[in-house]
Amino acid sequence: MILPADLPYLRWVLLKLLASQGGGYWAADGSLARGLDAIGFGASMAQVRAGLFWLADVNAAEIKTAGENVSARLTQAGLDVVEGRQLVPGIKKPLHLDLEE
Repeated sequence: MILPADLPYLRWVLLKLLASQGGGYWAADGSLARGLDAIGFGASMAQVRAGLFWLADVNAAEIKTAGENVSARLTQAGLDVVEGRQLVPGIKKPLHLDLEE
């Protein structure tokens, strides 16, 4: 479970996971949730989806839905955040995670 104070870190990790998919590729919310679990950053599906919709609201990601399925892909603005070229209030890189390729 992610606490409210950790939401800015969750958002950054979601962007990093989207960036690792490669440019232009859509990632399903379930695969992103598994990616979070793999690095010990377990979040509920509701938290993953809320994070993705929040990122879409600030133009860091694009969202598409099909029924109950949610997919996202990184935008250029989101890539700029991940690569440290842009700061967005509400998104913070977790210092304790080493997610470099």
